[in-house]
Amino acid sequence: MSIRRIMSLGGVLGLSAAALVTATPVAADSTTYPGHGAGPGQGEVETVPEGDQEAAEEYWTPERMAEAEPVETELIDEIDGASLQDVFSDIEAANPRTVSPHRSQLQNPADSPHIGKVFFSTNQGDFVCSANIVASANQSTVATAGHCLHDGNGGQFARNFVFAPAYDYGESEHGVWAAEELVTSAEWANRGDFEHDYAFAVLETKGGTTVQQQVGAASPIAFNQPRGQYYSAYGYPAAAPFNGQELHSCHGTATNDPMGSSTQGIPCNMTGGSSGGPWFLGQGTGGAQNSVNSYGYTFLPDVMFGPYFGSGAEQLYDYASTR
Repeated sequence: MSIRRIMSLGGVLGLSAAALVTATPVAADSTTYPGHGAGPGQGEVETVPEGDQEAAEEYWTPERMAEAEPVETELIDEIDGASLQDVFSDIEAANPRTVSPHRSQLQNPADSPHIGKVFFSTNQGDFVCSANIVASANQSTVATAGHCLHDGNGGQFARNFVFAPAYDYGESEHGVWAAEELVTSAEWANRGDFEHDYAFAVLETKGGTTVQQQVGAASPIAFNQPRGQYYSAYGYPAAAPFNGQELHSCHGTATNDPMGSSTQGIPCNMTGGSSGGPWFLGQGTGGAQNSVNSYGYTFLPDVMFGPYFGSGAEQLYDYASTR
């Protein structure tokens, strides 16, 4: 039985490609993550020149922000011997008070200013994602999904990458922050592997002030945690029925990916644009971040999947957090 898995470059279950990029592609220095060979833990890094950081901030006018959209990519998978009821049963059993579809809840961005919206460009257009500031030595590190800053499958890093903390209807009282360095797993960059669809962006410092200092908050981050925990996921869904202007959240107990990968899913109806948004352990934003919004399946509606934060993700974080 053939089923279809949908991943949106700018979010889960997103829209079609938006307007073409009009800016000239910028040059950047892309290298293999130092000190690692092939296999889990290897990463890809791109350093963004200072001039291109300034250009990225200037590029994102209110008009371009309003027009940026998720872009949809389709992948075909196979499922053998499992009925839809079999697949739904595990998630429903883990969330007995939740009926699919699980409706997200509107949140006030000012209550969690470390969460924000990401804007970036590729050769296909201008797109949106979500991200979160995580506690780090440089106080400038945000966690997001790999597909929010790299095409995957041997493609390219994104251009014009900026983070807008506490984004709310076109405004961020904390401004927009361009990336100095983009870091993702080699598994995502080279193969588009959703099990390693995680990434970190190291943001610029403005006048000696880091993004963490500016917003006054950052989330702890945790790795190699027990599976099947209760999570609170946040993001800026942009595909219908959402408008991309509001922060939403979903909550539920994680269950294993029915396709057999190491990812986990929670009941959630957030759509494209929410990709890269944080999963926190427990209720609300007080727990450690332990995954990101990544993808969904067409045969399993209103379930959001995220990668397991294991040693590979930890090595990327260790690198990014000390840059």
